Parts: sequence; structure tokens; C-alpha cells
Amino acid sequence: MDYQLNLAVPIGEAVRRVAFSELEHAHTDLASPDRHTGVHRARKCLKRLRSLLLLMRPGLPEPAYQTLKARVTVIAKSLAPAREAHALYEALGKLGGDAANHAALSHSLREWLLQRREVAERTLEGRAAAAMRALLELRPSFAGLAVYPDNFRSVAEGLWRSYRGTRRAFHHALASDADDDHHDWRKGVQQHWRHMQLLAPCWPSELTARVGAARSLSQLLGDDHDVALLRQLVSAPTLAFGSPEEIAAFLKRCRKRQRRLWQKPIGLGERLFIERARPFAERIETYWLTASEGEKDIVEHRADNIIQIGGMRTGRGRLGPPRAEAPSRHVTLPSPRLARPRAQANPRAMPGWSY
Repeated sequence: MDYQLNLAVPIGEAVRRVAFSELEHAHTDLASPDRHTGVHRARKCLKRLRSLLLLMRPGLPEPAYQTLKARVTVIAKSLAPAREAHALYEALGKLGGDAANHAALSHSLREWLLQRREVAERTLEGRAAAAMRALLELRPSFAGLAVYPDNFRSVAEGLWRSYRGTRRAFHHALASDADDDHHDWRKGVQQHWRHMQLLAPCWPSELTARVGAARSLSQLLGDDHDVALLRQLVSAPTLAFGSPEEIAAFLKRCRKRQRRLWQKPIGLGERLFIERARPFAERIETYWLTASEGEKDIVEHRADNIIQIGGMRTGRGRLGPPRAEAPSRHVTLPSPRLARPRAQANPRAMPGWSY
């Protein structure tokens, strides 16, 4: 799969390879005769590029990161209108929009969305051509992209930041139950499954499973977001799709669907983001260092939750801001996520560890 960092090359080279692959795929998709499908696929490439940049942000000069992110975002937004109208049209169909108490409103809304999509598609040819030129102009910037330090330390720091932000967004969405907070969590989940795709070579079975779970969660949250957008659209004072009674009935139906959609994401989110950010990022770093060095023996497991692999060490306290020292009267215990009973220890059975 192209959207994976290569274990066998330095991180900087691996990042450039992935970036060039996504730029090439996006350009090819935009040149496709099936313009609608090509634009949809190109937008996915651009989302993967932004996720790659976010993961590598700690290892990039901040001005370079901000510039590349802004340029990729501008290209993506130029291709968005037709797809967004199509997504809302599909969401209206899933809602069951022909209920008797708001059938006229649903019909008016469906016609409005179709007209909006048609208007967007009339300009799609020019937008796609402009996006193709912009993609070609991006190539030199990615060709000169340098990561420092050129090792997994930058990736681990980026993963820690991203996972921590998504985990916090999850808890915030649970507490507030607000549409905007649900959407913020969804964006973090999308970043997470793309980051797991990038890092999957270090332990394919585990990280591919996370990719699948996070993608399913993202789809559920995406359906919730589409219904929220329908609510906002129908509630807009400048648009009159029906009578006050029809609008009230339609909004009630939207809220009912959102309540059903919101049940499953909670359980998925709790399983995906139960682990704290620091040990999660350190665990993935350990996988990567072990796999990239071809070294499967854990030489030492220290009580301060530091793992030494060959001549490399990774452990708690190296990611993010420094922690305060624990009072001397407390005993430092091994992390329960990495520890295992010594009587059952098997130094060559790393896949059997319980995390």
C-alpha cells in the first residue's frame, strides 16, 4: 500500500515518498474522464496529505508546515462544493425524508440540493484544472521537505499530540453533546486512522485493526454530521423550505436519527481511546524501533517504564512536557500496560504481551 511509511529508509525519505505518491494519485484522479469520482478520490488524497503533515509537524519548521498545510487546504476546498451537496442529498435519503408531516419540505430541500450540486458541477471542470496545476506547483516544496531529527522521534511526538487531542475531543463531545464538538472529534478520528495506516508496517495486525475500527467510527460520526448540517440548513432564517410546523417535524426527525447514530460511536470511542496518549505513543514507537532494526529481543524492561531495544531506548517522560518528580515516599511501579509476571516471561514472545 502506498500510504505507509517505509521501515527500511530514514523517516524524511519515507515521508517524501508518501507525499509524492499522494500528489501523483490526486493529479491522476483529477484527469479521469469520470470527473465526479475523480474529484472525490483526489480529495481523499489531499486529506491523507494533511494527515501526513500533521503527524510530522514536530519535525518540520513551523513556517514550512503552515505554508504546506494552507496550500493543500486551499486545493481541497476548491473541490469541495459538489461533493458536499451530494453528501447532504444522500443524508436526506437516509433520513427517510418523505414522512407525511414534512413531505413538502423534504421535496423542496431535495430540489434545492440538486440545484446546488448542478451549479457546483458546472464549474467543476475549471476547478479540477486549477487544482491539477496547483498540485504540480506543490511538488518542489515536498521534494525539499526535511525532517529533523530524521528518525522516529518526530513521528512519536506528532502521534502523541494528535492522539491526545483526539482523546480530549472525545471526552469533550461526550460532555457537551454539541454538533460542533461531535465534528471536532470526527476530524481527530479521521486523522487517527490515517496515522495508523502510515505506521501499520511496524505491527500490521494490530494497527490495521485500529484502522478498520476508526474508519467505521468516522463513518458513523460523518452520518451524524450530515444530519446536523441538514438541521442547520432547514433552520436558516434566509431559506424557507416549509411551514413552521413542517420545519419543527423535520428537526424532530433529525434529532431522533442523531440519537440513534450517537449510540454506537460511544462504545467504539471508549475502546479506541481508552489508553492514555503518552504510553500509547511510546508503545507505537517501541513497535517501530523494534521492527525497523529487525531486533525482536527486549533486552531490558525497567521499573520506570523505559524499554531498551538494542542500543535504543524509549520510555515515559520523553514525549511532551516534562513531568514533575514523584515524592520520594512513593514507590515507582512498572506501568500496568507494559508489565507482565516474571514467572511467565518469555523474552522472545513480544506479540503475546498484554497491552
